[in-house]
Amino acid sequence: MITDEEWKKLKVGGVIWYTCQLALKPEKLIITKITENLVYFNKTRFDKKDYLLHSSLNDATQAVNFRLEKRIEKIQHQIDENLKQLEQENGK
Repeated sequence: MITDEEWKKLKVGGVIWYTCQLALKPEKLIITKITENLVYFNKTRFDKKDYLLHSSLNDATQAVNFRLEKRIEKIQHQIDENLKQLEQENGK
């Protein structure tokens, strides 16, 4: 998320990093317009408090990695549950 101090430093033509929920890496967005509470990228706009926007690539990468780790944990848990179910069905 972009802090209030970072928001004040944003400029048209500047870069913000977007970390969509399913992204494997942050996406670079070029700012085309800024208002008091919104930032625009061509026809797409985001609210100032949107947690998917980051002012630095480092912060964006950390956010993506955190979500990926959580997704991996959920997938691993499901694999373990599926294997457990297969073993029960096969009488092991």
